[in-house]
Amino acid sequence: MTGKRTYVAHAISMLGSWWGIVCSIILVFLIHPVPLQKGLSLLIWGFIPTVASECLKFAIRRPRPAMRGESVKVKAYGYSFPSSHTVAATMLASWILLVPEIRWWSWLFLLWPITVGWSRVWLRAHDWVDIVGGVTFGAIFSVLFRFLL
Repeated sequence: MTGKRTYVAHAISMLGSWWGIVCSIILVFLIHPVPLQKGLSLLIWGFIPTVASECLKFAIRRPRPAMRGESVKVKAYGYSFPSSHTVAATMLASWILLVPEIRWWSWLFLLWPITVGWSRVWLRAHDWVDIVGGVTFGAIFSVLFRFLL
């Protein structure tokens, strides 16, 4: 069972990566096209917080499990806190919740940051504190962007 979970965790983890986010955005537009202006706001909505989380990692410099000598199931680079995969998943989920045209199926995306976070912990790329930090960081940016964009 551990091997199957690891394969599933790898697949889920990829959904929180840049190409997973892009594929999800394409899926959203294929299922229910939204106005171009809202689509452009999504680029800002996802890009700025993800880059900011990478900058925060360099400021905090919390080591990843592999840096502490732990056995890991995936190669991960850089520092650990907050999880940028989880920040990106949180930002996309919150953006989808705010678009009335697609809100009817957006509840599915509420599970995404949690699932992506689980995968990152399972693969030992992060600890739970990194995931909670990523969701919190993404939620703070979501609230800020809600009122600014």
